[in-house]
Formats: sequence, structure tokens, C-alpha cells
Amino acid sequence: MSLAARVGSLLGALFVEKFVLNFFVDTSMADAARGAGALVRLAQHIGFRFAVPFTLSLALFALVRGDPALARLNAESRALPVRGRWLLLHLLLFAALAASLRAWYGPAGIRLPAVALSLLLAAAALTSLLAALAPLDHWRRGAAALGILWVYAGAAAAAASAAFTWSQDLWGYTAQVTFRLVRLLLAPIFPALHADAATRVLATQHFAIYVAPYCSGLEGMALMLAFAAAWLLCFRKEYLFPQALLIIPAGLLLIFALNAVRIAALMLIGNAGYPDIALYGFHSQAGWIAFNGAACALVLVSRRIPWLSRAPGRDEAQTAAGNPTAAYLLPLLAILAAGMLSRAISSGFETWYALRFVAAAVCLVAYRRRLRSLDWRFGWRGIAVGTALSAVWLAASHFLVTSRGMPAPLAAMSPAARDLWIAARAATAIAAAPLAEELAYRGYLLRRLLAEDFEAVRFEAVGWTPLVITAVAFGALHGALWLPGIAAGIAYGWIIVRTGRMGEAVAAHVTTNALLAACALAMGQWQLW
Repeated sequence: MSLAARVGSLLGALFVEKFVLNFFVDTSMADAARGAGALVRLAQHIGFRFAVPFTLSLALFALVRGDPALARLNAESRALPVRGRWLLLHLLLFAALAASLRAWYGPAGIRLPAVALSLLLAAAALTSLLAALAPLDHWRRGAAALGILWVYAGAAAAAASAAFTWSQDLWGYTAQVTFRLVRLLLAPIFPALHADAATRVLATQHFAIYVAPYCSGLEGMALMLAFAAAWLLCFRKEYLFPQALLIIPAGLLLIFALNAVRIAALMLIGNAGYPDIALYGFHSQAGWIAFNGAACALVLVSRRIPWLSRAPGRDEAQTAAGNPTAAYLLPLLAILAAGMLSRAISSGFETWYALRFVAAAVCLVAYRRRLRSLDWRFGWRGIAVGTALSAVWLAASHFLVTSRGMPAPLAAMSPAARDLWIAARAATAIAAAPLAEELAYRGYLLRRLLAEDFEAVRFEAVGWTPLVITAVAFGALHGALWLPGIAAGIAYGWIIVRTGRMGEAVAAHVTTNALLAACALAMGQWQLW
């Protein structure tokens, strides 16, 4: 593994272990603690709130800087083995740390000796994990090569932590601004519109809405900030700086304005006599539709402005030649877009689920010639990996999600309509989704992280770093089941790198989803899909 891959493995392991350790703390007693216990709990929250942006900032600064010393260390790391004895010691220390957490709180409050013991065990566990991944001197050289970046990352993390606290004061103000924008949009349509600025309530004779603080648009602005920053970082060679940084405020203003349009549209739907769709479907999905539309618009427009982009005409040339990116991403994007649309026009239950399958099928058929260049053969490996992952998924879902039976609206349908809906759901899960997701995550992202001309990258040449990044992105798509999602992403990525066949990854994915669908239908465990 390269040094970057070892850092990624380190962070991934710490993230999973932090998640596991949460189960060993008596949260009821921790929340009730006073005095020293309250200070320890506050220190935990502040520390974690600082550690996450600090780690991300340090990694991003190191990536952008491209220091030659770090590049040499990265290359040297490939010859270093992972040391099993240190890894075993780490696991033993981690188990001891987990056990020590149960002794933190007692009837009299927090036990500071137990806290001190846990801190010592945590330091020892971290040291042993570092030693397992690389010699400690190697880590020391890497830390020294970062130099002033430690200070920059610390300042960025401190600013992010402070902004998180200060942002709480912005909710009320931005909600008031949103209320005024929505009133301006609706006033020409509803001359008799009742608008109470003190309570932020807008009402007609048939429908009323309250612009709550969480409807102020700040969440969408945070998402847009993260997206725009990540986009500029990933494609920094294709933009002209510093003027390209204007993309960020432009995206923030656009998504804030679209949030006001979303609330105004919700009012129109509810007033037209469809309150259930307005409250249960449109309300939850319109924000995502607006964000995706704004993000796509931001990308497409910015790449066509010569003042911002180095190659403003390239998108048109790619379209004329057959854009390879579209062939790999559009099937998944079509499923997501169809899902948002079908939920937006529903009243709590996604009646038009079949739209997802139709959208994916149209895209796959349209790009079938482009995708023929991939090796679609598969053998026993893909089926074996898919079977094993279905068992992992079943076990994880038992602990991570609540058991759920058939939705009541589905059960209330006629037998024929219910069977058609289940068939569409199964076809999407077993056929459309595996193909679309494998094309996007393994076919595109896995190789795009290595080269702009991703189709020229052989799957066998992909290393652990892009494989892990792709797996984390894949796991994030699966909500509460992100952990088995990451495991599945690693397994699907590993088999395609090992064999060079897209068909193996698709076969594994199809097998996993088919077995989970069978279990969901046979046992009535609908939370599995």
C-alpha cells in the first residue's frame, strides 16, 4: 500500500472503531452526569467536532500541495509490509479500551481513574495501529514533511468548529429572509394571502405553511458549499483560479433562491387540493431535486465560461464524439432522478416505483453500444462474493435497522396492483440497480480517480486508495446500512480489480440483491430492501 492508502486505512479503522465504542458507553448515565462528568462529555463533543474537520483539512492541504517529500514517502511505503503482530496487539488493546468504557460512569457520577485508564489504552491502541501499518519513524517523517500544514489545518478546523456554533444563530435570520422571498413570490398569485412576519406563517383560505428555522435553506447551502468545494478540488486542473472560486458563492445564492421557490411551490400544491402530496411527497423531495438541479447547472455553466474553465468547448466535442462519462453515470442518475420524482408526486408511499426501472432501462439501451467494450463475462467468483455479502448484509441489518413489514398502502392495494408493484421493485433491485451502480462506482469513479481518460485505465491497475474511496462513496448511498455498504463496495471493487471483468462485479451485486429480495419477501423483512 502507498502512504495515502495507509492513511486511508488508518482513518477508516478509527472511524469504525469509534462507531463500535459508542455501544460500550452508558449514554443514559453520561447524559445525566454533572460537574466533572459534564466537562468530560463536553470535551468529547468539542474534540470530535474539531478532529473531523482537522483531519479532512490536513488531507486536502497535503493533496493540493503535492510536496515532493510526501511523494517520495508515498512511493517508499509500497515496499513496507503490514505487521500482523502489531495489529494483533492493537485488537487486544481495543478490546481492553471497550471494556474500560463501561466503568466511566457510576451512581456517584464519572470515575476519573477509569477515564485516565481509557485515555492510556486509547493512546496505546493508536500507537500499535500506526506501527502495524508502517514503522513509527515512517510516520514521523510524514508528519515532519507536512510542516506548516499542521497549523493551517488547525486554523481551518478551529474556524469550522466555531462556524458550527455560530450557525445556530443564523437559523432564525435566514428563515425570516426566506419567509419574505416566499411572500414576494406568492403575493401576485394570491392577492388575499395572509402573511404574519412574527410567526412566519403564510396562509390562504385552503392551506397554510409555517417557515420553520430548518426550512431556511441553510442545510442546502451547506450541501452546496461541500459540493462546490469538492468539485473544484477534484477538477482543479480544469479551472482557472482565483476566479473559479466565484463558483462557490454563486452556488450558495442559487440554492438559497431555489429553496424559496420550493416553499412557494409547496404552497401552490397544497392550496390546489393536494395537501398530502405537498406535505409527505413534495416537501421531502423538492429540496433534493433543487440541489441536484442547481449542482448540475453550476457544473455545466461553469465549464462553458472561458473566464473560468481551461477547456470551455470540450464538453461539446465530447458530446459529438459520444461522451463516455454519460454512458457510465446516466443510468444511476436516472434512477435517482426518477426516485425523487416518484416520491415527490406521492403522498407517503412511492406508488410509481416502476419509474426507476424504466428510467434505468432507457439509459442502458441508449448507451448499449458504448458499454459493449467492457468485459461482461462472469464465473463462480462473483456469485460466491455476492452470496457471502448477502449474509453480511442480513447480519448487519439485524443490528442497524428496525424490522419492518409490508407497507400498509401496499397491503391495501388490489392483488394484481400489489404484484405489479413488487415485480417492479424486484426488477429494479435485482437488474437495474446493480448494473447502474457498478457502472457508476466501479466502471467510472474507480478509474476516474486515477486519470481523466478513465476508459484507458485497466481495472487491474487500480490500487487500494481509489478502491477504498469508491467503497466509502458507495456505502454513503445506503443510509443507516453504510457499514455493510462499504464492505460491499470493497468486495465488488476487489473482484473487478482481481479479474478485470465488469461482469464479475455485476454478478456479485445481482446475487446479493436477489438473495436479499428473496429474504425480504419470504420472511416479511421489508427493511432489507
